[in-house]
Amino acid sequence: MKAQLILALLFGTALSLLSGCTKIDFVGEEYTPTTHVDLFFSEEDVSREYKVMGHIVATADDAVSAEKMQKDMMKKAMEKGADGIVILGLEKYQAGEKTQYTETTEEGTTKKGNPKTTTTATSTTSTEEKKQIKAILVKYI
Repeated sequence: MKAQLILALLFGTALSLLSGCTKIDFVGEEYTPTTHVDLFFSEEDVSREYKVMGHIVATADDAVSAEKMQKDMMKKAMEKGADGIVILGLEKYQAGEKTQYTETTEEGTTKKGNPKTTTTATSTTSTEEKKQIKAILVKYI
């Protein structure tokens, strides 16, 4: 029982460390890095003439805030040389399920001295929720 508690605590700690990560995928052209990127939520809001230089997708556990994901995307946009980023949308989805199964078996004897085997099993299933933000990166021309 004590070992199970320790394992649960270690698993929870590892999960909390991993849950702060945002995975950023980028496909497109790269330019000299910029120090500022304009933020838009519609292509119609971009008042300057521009070209789409690429697409960027941020994916994270549902525990990560959309605000943190947006900041990570803006940082990546500056690294790629974008002048602006247009957020296209936020989506939440179920990425999978995790099942934990534990089984214990005890050997013993009955009051009459006959052999007895007792097996106890528990199963816990949880879903893994994720979120994703999609955007385009723009370069002013």
